[in-house]
Amino acid sequence: MLTSSSRLLERIQQLIATPSVSSVSPQFDQSNRPVIDLLANWLDDLGFAVRIEPLIEQPNKANLIATLGRGPGGLVLAGHTDTVPFDADRWRFDPFGGVIADERIYGLGSTDMKSFLALAIEAAREFATRELSQPLVILATADEESSMHGAQALAAVGQPLGRHAVIGEPTELKPVRMHKGILME
Repeated sequence: MLTSSSRLLERIQQLIATPSVSSVSPQFDQSNRPVIDLLANWLDDLGFAVRIEPLIEQPNKANLIATLGRGPGGLVLAGHTDTVPFDADRWRFDPFGGVIADERIYGLGSTDMKSFLALAIEAAREFATRELSQPLVILATADEESSMHGAQALAAVGQPLGRHAVIGEPTELKPVRMHKGILME
């Protein structure tokens, strides 16, 4: 039986091992669907209602919206599934290896932001069997690192997913209350 921390580490490594480079240059651009499918399976196993929404302009890319509980309001834990293009020769370790060294995980997307998605799902496990008064939503978007097509597709629908959101972008542990382009209440 996996402990919470060993399961989290294994999932981070699985996400890192799953390529999802996003680029405006077609020669580097990849689908994010393998990452979306991994997340969807894990969330489905926890009892989330999972929606995979392919992007109209790029059907090989999708957003994922997974909801636990029902009703208005709630909390959204949001992140993106794509990574930046890379030069493997500049890496000390395999960019898709998820190698642990010097008390760190090395791999493409380990900080920005595949670890957050795995952590959000592991944290959600604590609520999976509880009756929630407001929904918990895990949102995973496409193309944050390039075209923002995933966020644009969500904005076009114009339906709020929750009252509050935590975005798992790395901020050097400095809380950020708002940012340009974010709609606030």
